Amino acid sequence: MLATITSDLDKIAPRFDMAPEQIRIIQTPAEFYETLKDKISKAQSRIYLSTLYIGKTEHDLIATIRDALLKNPKLRISFLTDALRGTRETPNPSCASLLAPLITEFGDRVEVRMYHTPNLTGLRKRFIPRRINEGWGLQHMKLYGIDDEVIISGANLSSDYFTNRQDRYHLFSSSALTTYFHTLHSRVCDLSFSVHPSPTSPGGYTLTWPSTNPAPSPLLSPTAYRASATTHLSPLLTPSNSP
Repeated sequence: MLATITSDLDKIAPRFDMAPEQIRIIQTPAEFYETLKDKISKAQSRIYLSTLYIGKTEHDLIATIRDALLKNPKLRISFLTDALRGTRETPNPSCASLLAPLITEFGDRVEVRMYHTPNLTGLRKRFIPRRINEGWGLQHMKLYGIDDEVIISGANLSSDYFTNRQDRYHLFSSSALTTYFHTLHSRVCDLSFSVHPSPTSPGGYTLTWPSTNPAPSPLLSPTAYRASATTHLSPLLTPSNSP
């Protein structure tokens, strides 16, 4: 029966074969945080972090990322968070204001993207209070990729998840799997707003919709955005992505 189920799944989604030693189950929030920082500090070429948000006081994590970028000029990093959650506290310190200085210092080696749901636009966006408005849709992937390893988790990048909020964390040492999720991360970045430093703006940043994005802004053309997003993401869900 298991073989039949596996065969059926192979027909509808990518498959990645791994040996047991390529998978490590991380046990505690503290181990998750220390593993993440250790991997970041040793990164050689790429880091991608997809999360709901990065805590506005996570200066230690940002310092680890900054040190890695200073140590290795070839290293590039891409952040993907949710636009509603990542800007909720503006004009006070927020996820967006925490990340913007990295762009100021390292330029195009740092990418910060924020996904905005097409379900919250117009009068609904204008009048529904913050925090409540997040019920209309969020970027909720938790993918933490460094070089050829990726941590798949349910944990956000904030102090409670690093100390006492237990979640699931699996570290996969697989170039193929890490590259696949990097592609997924990048495709969603293509469908997201870009954060830019702006000292004169509330919070110290602006959100812009790049002209190179393969879809119109979800705030201006939500229906067309959904259609373009489906076209952009659907090919990743097919068996042809299996290595």
